[in-house]
Amino acid sequence: MAERVDLTEAAERIRNFYADELDETGLDGYVVGVSGGLDSALALRLAVDAVGADEVLGMVLPGEPSSAENMRDARQLCRRHDVEFRERHIGPMVREFVDALPTDCSKTTVGNVRARVRMVLLYEAANERDLLVVGPDNRSEYLLGYFTKYGDGAADVAPLGDLYKTEVYDLAREVGLPEKYVEKTPTAELWEGQTDEGEIGAPYEDVDPVLKAYVEDGLDVTATIERTGVESETVERLVDMYEGSTHKRERPPTPGLR
Repeated sequence: MAERVDLTEAAERIRNFYADELDETGLDGYVVGVSGGLDSALALRLAVDAVGADEVLGMVLPGEPSSAENMRDARQLCRRHDVEFRERHIGPMVREFVDALPTDCSKTTVGNVRARVRMVLLYEAANERDLLVVGPDNRSEYLLGYFTKYGDGAADVAPLGDLYKTEVYDLAREVGLPEKYVEKTPTAELWEGQTDEGEIGAPYEDVDPVLKAYVEDGLDVTATIERTGVESETVERLVDMYEGSTHKRERPPTPGLR
């Protein structure tokens, strides 16, 4: 069975990872898109612990339907950790992109445009100041393909990429993040009313055991259902999400000439 993560060791290894990546690349720091949610809050906190606030830049990038509460929490988090931050409203850029497209867009397409506009702004800041872009996605999101390809999935480092979402909750408490970040309903806020649980179809308390059994331990669907006690329909949905998002986790294929 998948081993339980030692939280103290995990925090230290992530801090060392941040420091080592800067040493290896010779760049000047990190830029973090700060959404007001848990994952970006934890990624920023550990980056500051590792390399100091002077080497971390926060980017607060509101745009409909970003909640005022989340944006306020994003600003407060940066101030709490003495991190310089920039704020830029992405709404006008998103509207310009969407208006230029030849057909009416679904809410998913518009949500992906929002994620990719944020990615462009993060890399603009990274290029300007010789920084690495932090991708705060966790392992649960990665395995399910629950991210926008070349949007929030685009990053130079993924410090939380080995942790399942339930482990992110635990690690946040371990390092002393305010409880309000842990208690928030997980959402990418790419469209009105979007939540992780609503899109995935299950809470992370069910998602993570299923992924650990099916992906980490190599059990088939029937054995995964038996081990986890999660309803068969949910397990099958999660497995389909994992299998169907393989292309998001792999380098684009080539004809094989080399």
